Amino acid sequence: MFDLNEFLLELDHMYATNPKGVEAYLKSGLEEAGKCLDGPAMLTILNELMGYYRVMSKPEECEWCIEKAVRIAEKLGIQGTTDYATMLLNIGTAQRVMGQMDKAESNYEEAYAIFKEKLHEPDYRMATLYNNRSILYANTGRLKEAKADLQMAMELIQKLEQSDVEIAITHANIGNLCFALQELDEGLQHMQQAAEIFECQEGKKDSHYASALSGLGEGYFRKGELDKSIETYEKALEEILANYGENDYYRVTVRNLELVRDTKKRAEAVRNQKLKGMDIARRYYEEYGKPMLEEKFPEYVDRVAAGLVGEGSECLGYDDVTSADHDFGPGFCLWLTREDYEAVGREMQRAYTELPGEYMGFPARNVTAQGGDRVGVLCMDEFFQRHTGYEQAPDVETHSGLARWMSIPIPALRTVTNGEIFTDPLGEFTGRRETFAAYPEDVRLRKLAMSLGVMAQAGQYNYGRMCKRGDQAAAWLCVSEFVNAAIETGYHLNQMYQPFYKWKMRGMDEFHVLTDLKEKLTQLMQMSGADSENDGQSSVQSQIEDICVEVVEELNRQGLTETKEAFLEIQKQEIIRRLQRDAR
Repeated sequence: MFDLNEFLLELDHMYATNPKGVEAYLKSGLEEAGKCLDGPAMLTILNELMGYYRVMSKPEECEWCIEKAVRIAEKLGIQGTTDYATMLLNIGTAQRVMGQMDKAESNYEEAYAIFKEKLHEPDYRMATLYNNRSILYANTGRLKEAKADLQMAMELIQKLEQSDVEIAITHANIGNLCFALQELDEGLQHMQQAAEIFECQEGKKDSHYASALSGLGEGYFRKGELDKSIETYEKALEEILANYGENDYYRVTVRNLELVRDTKKRAEAVRNQKLKGMDIARRYYEEYGKPMLEEKFPEYVDRVAAGLVGEGSECLGYDDVTSADHDFGPGFCLWLTREDYEAVGREMQRAYTELPGEYMGFPARNVTAQGGDRVGVLCMDEFFQRHTGYEQAPDVETHSGLARWMSIPIPALRTVTNGEIFTDPLGEFTGRRETFAAYPEDVRLRKLAMSLGVMAQAGQYNYGRMCKRGDQAAAWLCVSEFVNAAIETGYHLNQMYQPFYKWKMRGMDEFHVLTDLKEKLTQLMQMSGADSENDGQSSVQSQIEDICVEVVEELNRQGLTETKEAFLEIQKQEIIRRLQRDAR
């Protein structure tokens, strides 16, 4: 007779003392149970083996376990029992890890129906189901459902004895979900609780412990606590390596650790060097890029434009320690005409990629998922086409040209006109860029009229109406629309292009008119979020009107309108009439 209890006790001991021998032990146990014709024991061992292969990232072996377990269960006739549901739970979890989400969910739902019918008292198996199903929901974008399952799991396991490990697992899962919901502080708290519980479970630090450590490392990284993140990730790697070797999870964790170390290195370099990204790019070009061109492409030295223009905080001059992440670092652009690019573009790009991978303590700015093809050898035509939709600025004198100008996203125009050109012997890139440098006046006025109209509608008209209706959510949306339109108006009146949305407020520091608009809009946003009572609404409305009056004064000062009417819809109409007169 096969002694399953003794086998499982020895299995626990082996996990703690000799994890590399677990697979052989499980397979030998399966063989012995088979010789004894002990189907239930075989099924239990297959469940354990399935979990082992799942953690070790061995999908083919996992599939073998699933098929064999199903055959044995059918032979035993245990369909509809809690043992059968437990098997379905394990199968579903293995399928989830392998990316078979539909199959996993089906097995989870069948297991849930059986547990719901058969389990009348709090049971760890139901809690385990909730935990695993919540992960599936989260992986398929159903975060609310995931959270509901985790709450149910925690409610159950808190009623169970000797449930510390299950509580820790649930804390870790809630922590991961909080990170997905951008609830960083709460997520960190749950991960810390999970890790602390696991650390007290001597001999029971399974893969979930490593997962909790990895989650904690991620949380510290997001909080900017890089030293804590590195320390925690290193600890997670030790656990994974000791128990499971260099599996997929180990490799993912290694990559995460490398990212944190790289980020720390970049941040330290920024702090120590006190250099802006543009300075680094220029020095890198002068020391390596220019000599590379002179040595390998002497016939093209006088045809290549070099600089750093495009996406990234360095191009705006806004880079700081926080922005020293993903693709920040030494790098520059080499722009070629289409003819030259077709002739030597690929060869020149190969030479570019062979430049030193580190400079002044900074890792080179490489092509990344975030960075795309921001640096390297670029075709002029394709550069402008990719960002604006056009190889050169449209002719505003034609109706179609005016429409094309209106269609170009404002951040795209800022992207092709920011940064710095180090050299441009042909003048081709510089000349083409200058055609995008500023809106034609007709385009600026049309866009200005549109933003004034939104300010009037959202802030001066609809905000008060939504407050009277008691629709606070709609009132907040009105403020949001007003703020965005006011920012856009400010940029138009300063004859500047807006940058990408996260830099809009930062860019307002460069305003030469409406210099206090940023402060007033910040105050407005704080007011709208802090108080929804009548006094608060009155303060918000007053701030909106104050901003509108200031805008009107600037419109008058620039000679764009003559009326002093504070309602911006009237200012909009005056600008439109001016455009109509000019068009005759």
